[in-house]
Amino acid sequence: MSGHDIAAEWLQIAYDDYDSALYLLERPHRKPLEIICYHCQQSVEKALKAYICAKDIEIPKTHETGILCRRCAEIASAFSSYIPQCEEIAIYATGTRYPVRIEIDEEAARTALQQALEIYNFVRGILGRS
Repeated sequence: MSGHDIAAEWLQIAYDDYDSALYLLERPHRKPLEIICYHCQQSVEKALKAYICAKDIEIPKTHETGILCRRCAEIASAFSSYIPQCEEIAIYATGTRYPVRIEIDEEAARTALQQALEIYNFVRGILGRS
């Protein structure tokens, strides 16, 4: 399987995480905000890993989206403008998965969802041009 094929799989999983977060946020009853934000972080992480993989570069063994975005920016400077968003969303990787959780309101979840979609679309677009 080529790097582009594996990158396409990473990108599909990134979209699936985004789509899951969107589904949970649009539920009419209780919204699991922590899980929504976790899926948003996962979407960003996998989109960034898709880009790195497509460039046939070894993917760093980290869930830290800020680190991954900085790595992408070393390859393509256009990623630099996404570093603040990637650093912001990074907290949802672990901060939402344990008993002492961070405080999240629906507005924060909507922001995370918007960031995830924006970064996913950016990566998808840049890979379509490469």
